[in-house]
Amino acid sequence: MRYAVVGGDRRSALLARLLLRQGHRVHSFALEKAELPAEIPRDLSLHACVYGADCVLLPTPAEKGGLLYAPLGLSAAGMDEVVGALWPGGLVIGGRFSPRTAELAQRAGLRIEDLMRRPDYVLGNAAITAEGAIGLLLRESERTLLHSRCLVTGWGRVGRLLALRLRALGAEVTAAARKAADRAEAEAIGLRALDYGALEGVAGELDFVVNTVPARVLSDALLCCLPGEALVLELASPPGGFDPVLAKNIGLRALAAPGLPGTSAPMAAAELLLRTVERVMAEQEE
Repeated sequence: MRYAVVGGDRRSALLARLLLRQGHRVHSFALEKAELPAEIPRDLSLHACVYGADCVLLPTPAEKGGLLYAPLGLSAAGMDEVVGALWPGGLVIGGRFSPRTAELAQRAGLRIEDLMRRPDYVLGNAAITAEGAIGLLLRESERTLLHSRCLVTGWGRVGRLLALRLRALGAEVTAAARKAADRAEAEAIGLRALDYGALEGVAGELDFVVNTVPARVLSDALLCCLPGEALVLELASPPGGFDPVLAKNIGLRALAAPGLPGTSAPMAAAELLLRTVERVMAEQEE
């Protein structure tokens, strides 16, 4: 098969390598700064890259601010240009398309597969994120996770997997969740579970705080109650779960690490992408 890998970070470059290793023909665009084998052409135009491709692979996220996400490219194409270069009936795989881009693609007659709507990909991505978060906590702190007191905010896929892994490593884990059912589930597997309104009462005992909620769930008062040596890790996309400026001003160690799979384990992330692409292609043939 012929694949066009368009834009993206190191995950996309590694995915291109994996596809080539499997014997596929691979072309690339907006990956000029990536390390790619000589067998993968770095096409100068988007049209040349996607021409004749069985599948066009966009990054996850596919776009930022209406532009193709291309940190390893020399220039950024608009999503209008990307959609306009494709042909009706063409298959496009990527992640987190904006409503506008999805509408443009629909009008153009494209077949779009949004990876962030696939449970198999999202769960795999969450597992890589949780492991990457643990690596950050260990690297950036002088503490071990054993016997540490951790707060994980949010009971989505990342929050749930992270809380379970922290507990398996010997941490005392508190899970914060809005829904009573989620708190009940956390308690059922041996965690302490609290509503967000109750967090200020336990803030003074915490060693680590990890937020997975893209909304301000950690109040300014809570930040001020944390011990000075506590480490606060932001995994969510903007606006995030707390005020990073306040955290810095009061002397807290606060780290922002959105998009961890692409930085902490790009090869594992690329392998997950490959498996998911293979499933999508098999589904298209059915």
